[in-house]
Amino acid sequence: MRVRLAAPLAFALVVVPAAIPSQARAGELLCKANYDYSIEVNGTYPQGACFYQGDARGKWFIDIPSNKDGLLMDLTERKIFAVPRGRVAPAGDGELKVQDDLPPGSTAYAFSVEGPIIQFQADDSKIRILPVLQRPPITGSTTIAEIEADRPEYREGMKIYTPDPKSMAVIGKYPKQVEIEAYFATWCPHCKIYMPKLLRVLKDAKNPRIKLDLVGVPRNFTQASGPWSDKNLTSVPTIVVKVEGREITRMGAREGAVPEEELAGILQAVK
Repeated sequence: MRVRLAAPLAFALVVVPAAIPSQARAGELLCKANYDYSIEVNGTYPQGACFYQGDARGKWFIDIPSNKDGLLMDLTERKIFAVPRGRVAPAGDGELKVQDDLPPGSTAYAFSVEGPIIQFQADDSKIRILPVLQRPPITGSTTIAEIEADRPEYREGMKIYTPDPKSMAVIGKYPKQVEIEAYFATWCPHCKIYMPKLLRVLKDAKNPRIKLDLVGVPRNFTQASGPWSDKNLTSVPTIVVKVEGREITRMGAREGAVPEEELAGILQAVK
C-alpha cells in the first residue's frame, strides 16, 4: 500500500526567491486535514501541526500552531504564502476556512519537491512535509496516550472508528486476567489502518483486567534486538493474546479484520 499526495505535487524541483510580491487573489478555501502527511519543523514534529488539502485545485494549507502565520502552498503560482491568523477560522469537523485573497506584497517562500517530500525555509524554520510512514519510527514500549499525542493519523483513526457494541460488551465484562502484547510499526501501512481500531477497542472497553503491552518495532526488527526478539515475529502487526498468563492465540490482524469481533470470539472461547 502506498500513500501519496495527488498527482499535482509530482513536479520537478522548483526554486522561487523569497518575499516575492504576489498578485491579489480572491476566494475562501475550505481546507480538510490530510493525515497521510506529517509536518517537520527544524527536525521535530510539533504537536498540533497539520497539513490540509484545500477545496481548490493545487492549494494546501500548513498549520503550525507555534508560527505567527499560517502557510498556504499554491502549486499554480509555485509559492508558499504567509497567511495572517486573522484570515484563518475553524469551519467545524476539524476543517478550516482560509481567506486567500492576500494583498500584493505578501510574503512568499521558495519550496522544493523531492519525491514525496516538500521542503522550504520560512524565516528561521526549516520545514518539511513528508509521508507519515517516513517519520522516524516509534520503537520500544509505548502507551495509547503517547500514541494519541504523537501520531495524528492514529488519533484520527481512533476517533472515526465505531466498534461493534455486542463485541465490546463481551470484552468489557470479561472476568479473567488478559494480557495483550501488540507489536506494530509506525512505518507500516497496514498498522496505520488496523492499530487505531484495536487501540480504540481496548481504550473503550475500560476493563481493568485487560492489560495492554504496546511495542513499536524498527524497520529491521527481525535483525534488531528488543522486546520483540524472542516472540517469533515475522510480520506486523502481531497481536498476542494471553489469558491468565498463558498464550491462547495470535489475532489475525489481516486486512479488513474487525479487532473487537475477533477478540470477543477468543475470550468467549476461553471460559
